[in-house]
Amino acid sequence: MPFLVALNGSPIRGSNVDLLLDRIAAGFRAGGGDAEIIHCSALWVKPCQACGPEPTAGYCIFHDDMDLVYAALERADAVVVASPIYFDSVSAQLKLVIDRCNCVTPLVRLADGTTGFRPKWPRTRRGVFVTACGSRQRYEMAEHCVRGFLKWVGAKWEETLAYAHEDDDLGSVGRSPDWLARAHEIGRRLATAPPLPAETTT
Repeated sequence: MPFLVALNGSPIRGSNVDLLLDRIAAGFRAGGGDAEIIHCSALWVKPCQACGPEPTAGYCIFHDDMDLVYAALERADAVVVASPIYFDSVSAQLKLVIDRCNCVTPLVRLADGTTGFRPKWPRTRRGVFVTACGSRQRYEMAEHCVRGFLKWVGAKWEETLAYAHEDDDLGSVGRSPDWLARAHEIGRRLATAPPLPAETTT
């Protein structure tokens, strides 16, 4: 059964990001898969301390709720990252998680004394970015951050679902069936698409 992990960077339950992720997860399940939404604001995560090359044989020297995130990402067939736009970037809650995933493709010392990056698994997952923002806000910088993160955790960015809206109402996307349908279809597509061949995801 294909597995989707969705990292929800919104600190507000019932937000537009929340609702869009719920629909993606529902679509993924309708496509025959299993989906887990991880609320970053509910995690206890220590900030990355930039340990350097090969700080540990596992993932990180710290053992907190990131251990659950690492396990979910390792078994995922698809990864969805979602966040509102704060100061042109992702939320602080999500950024903590992103930074701590540096060890998924760690910098290691090579036999010749130089250093290089060594991914812990092939880049065969499909990735999507979901965001909600004001109609005049820019989300490209946040998308750039997320696309780099997806690459780092073995996923290939395929699309961004950006709900840009005028109102300040909580969960206003719930009044927009077309947006909810788009999110549901993204989830279904992720569930039914085959894994990406590693040799085509450079």
